[in-house]
Amino acid sequence: MAESTIGGTKRQANTPTGSSPPRKFVRINKGGKGHAPAVTAASAGTRKQAAAGAKSTGSSSKTMAPSGPPVLRASTAASKVPIPDRNLMLQKLYEGFLQLYAPISARNPALASEHALAQELEIYNKTHAKTYRNATTNTLIAIRKRPPPTSLHHTSVGTESEVHARAAAAKEYPSLKLTPADLDAAILSSDQLTTWGFMTEVPEAWGQGGGAPNHVGKKAQCERCDNEFVVRADPVANECQFHWGRPWARKVEGKRKKFYTCCQEECPHEGCTRGVHVFYETDAEALHYRYPFSVLSPPETEDMQTEQKRIVAIDCEMIYTTAGMSVARVSVVDEMGSKVFDELVKPSPGVDVLDFNSRFSGVHSLNEATMDLSDIREALTSVIGPDTIIIGHAVDNDLKTLRIVHHKIVDTIALFPHPEGPPRRRALRDVASEVLGRTIQAGASSSGETGMGTVGHSSLEDARATLDLVRWWVCEKRKRDAATSSK
Repeated sequence: MAESTIGGTKRQANTPTGSSPPRKFVRINKGGKGHAPAVTAASAGTRKQAAAGAKSTGSSSKTMAPSGPPVLRASTAASKVPIPDRNLMLQKLYEGFLQLYAPISARNPALASEHALAQELEIYNKTHAKTYRNATTNTLIAIRKRPPPTSLHHTSVGTESEVHARAAAAKEYPSLKLTPADLDAAILSSDQLTTWGFMTEVPEAWGQGGGAPNHVGKKAQCERCDNEFVVRADPVANECQFHWGRPWARKVEGKRKKFYTCCQEECPHEGCTRGVHVFYETDAEALHYRYPFSVLSPPETEDMQTEQKRIVAIDCEMIYTTAGMSVARVSVVDEMGSKVFDELVKPSPGVDVLDFNSRFSGVHSLNEATMDLSDIREALTSVIGPDTIIIGHAVDNDLKTLRIVHHKIVDTIALFPHPEGPPRRRALRDVASEVLGRTIQAGASSSGETGMGTVGHSSLEDARATLDLVRWWVCEKRKRDAATSSK
């Protein structure tokens, strides 16, 4: 069931910003605008900032080329610092950013130029003629001390004020204990739940469900290679040839080309990896037929009810089985990020594992699992009740794989939306990197966990990252509300 690599040693490649491996359950997303106000990190809009500031000083900011050195062109009389002096300092800032951004320059060749313009404008607006040069020199020293960025959302990317703002925010949110009132504006409405693909009710026409726990002996389309195959409990090893990475566009010699993130081969190209055929189902009625959707059963005792949390963050890891994509690990943390539930999930009766999808799931074995999906759902009733607010990232996927119907949801895909809007969703690792300055899903857990055999994603780490994104959002919302009320 393990994958093998074609042509000897596998050529690893960093996944570019914006791509997202198929860890989550449903790939086809439905669109819709969230009513919760979106908050983006301080690094957004550098180009607009530079343009606006340049206008205020009577200058116009231009670059000689999209990825070349920037040049200020304006009347010296309109500037408190002579334009030749500013251009000299601008060139030094550009060289500093160019050196800093060398590891990521291929992803955005114009970034050094844009940030040099924005940085120079920051310095200009905060200084006068006598302090301008020294301030620029000190800024250059600070830029040279930053660690090399590994992505466009790294904490080292941005002007000095942006970097400092992120650092200050990172110190503020960890001490915040969320309350339900903090999340009122973030909870998805009924229409939003439907728009984003959540199960809000089970139609009577679907019946009791659970009549076909597996797809053995029937045809399915392989998610990896798109070929049709017959699902079997003992899959044929290496019959599927595929790319585990995704196509990613970049310019080569002035032309836009696509390359696979797994092997860097140009598209189209035969698969670089072999494994078993796998499939997953997205239709909610088909999922109900495998294992029925329902609300969580009420706790058996009052003591269990009092233990239910007001707020939790949840994340699941999934694997490929004869039932499609099935949950293999469930992690839940409370409003302070403390672990309250973390269990491996063995396949339900009649279901066999096809592939652990370890590169993305972080799961290599379920030998230590003691509970199946039915047991997991029962255990979760001690933590999650009908009034519990569930936080997650694309959490519709997690709840679908758990077959849970729930209505109090805060989803970070709505709080930190994709630039192109719904139905596009940003990858959790990109949002965590940009907003929190935190690296997740990098092949090793930073959550301090042991005993799960995690090499790859960690649902516990992801649940905590999602919670912290919401805490950060609440902190920023409080600042905006305070600023509005003081006017």
